[in-house]
Amino acid sequence: MNDELEKEPLEKVLRQAQDDKQGESQGQEPDDCAKCPDYLAGWKRAQADYANLKRETDKEKAEFAMYANERLLERLLPAIDQFETALAFTPDTSSLPEDDKKKLTNWITGLQAVRGSWETVFKDIGLEKVPTDGAFDPLIHEAVAHEPSETVEEGNVVRAIQSGWRLNGKLLRPARVSVSKPVNKDPSATAV
Repeated sequence: MNDELEKEPLEKVLRQAQDDKQGESQGQEPDDCAKCPDYLAGWKRAQADYANLKRETDKEKAEFAMYANERLLERLLPAIDQFETALAFTPDTSSLPEDDKKKLTNWITGLQAVRGSWETVFKDIGLEKVPTDGAFDPLIHEAVAHEPSETVEEGNVVRAIQSGWRLNGKLLRPARVSVSKPVNKDPSATAV
């Protein structure tokens, strides 16, 4: 269909030129021949407009495909957070009998393998955690607490409270963090 649209104006211009040529050979004055350059220029503009429209549409389709799963991922993030929390509180197996210890260790290994699979999929689709080390960045972090710290410089992230996520560079959810503040060494000073 696109080829038909592209060929139709060109064929019209060519037919017009042929008609003009026939008119000249029959002794008629070529009054429409003067319009041929205008027709050709119009056709070229239409072709350029069509190419630009097609390029823009292709770009929009690619962008749509890149972020098509954004809403789904936003709804899955709480489940991912809960899974990470469960793994963070893996029970100690050292005091269990050998059979129970082996079963629980295998179960924990299976959960860690599932996390590895999730992380592979995340990498493949462009989903990544927001970094939470270093200086607080209001573009990717949400400060939900301030903690005095002697080891972390003031204004830096002390710890992540909830992971933040980006999809192909676009922020889905900022990381919720605790930011360091200076340690108050004067015991007579009151907290604000």
